[in-house]
Amino acid sequence: MLLGSVAGLRLLELTDAEVCCGFGGTFCIKYPEISDKMVTDKATEIAATGAEAVLAGDLGCLLNIAGRLTRLRIPVEARHIAEVLAGMADAIPAIGAPRKST
Repeated sequence: MLLGSVAGLRLLELTDAEVCCGFGGTFCIKYPEISDKMVTDKATEIAATGAEAVLAGDLGCLLNIAGRLTRLRIPVEARHIAEVLAGMADAIPAIGAPRKST
């Protein structure tokens, strides 16, 4: 896997990584209660890993997850895989949760 070649990166795959975050185009508008539950479950699972960041390749998913992480005050950055591969991990994330203070 390409991400495995990034120095200093330890990958943890979520148990239910293939489960939708609940954004899905108009799904979140047509079914907001279901969508909220899905993204809350996803954010909770992310928080349980102890990870500093969550990576994904879909901007809609990242926006949805980052928003929920922020509202739940879970200090996990949401990053696009391309940001990490391009060596932009030290920059302010393009999407999402506020950076942890150092």
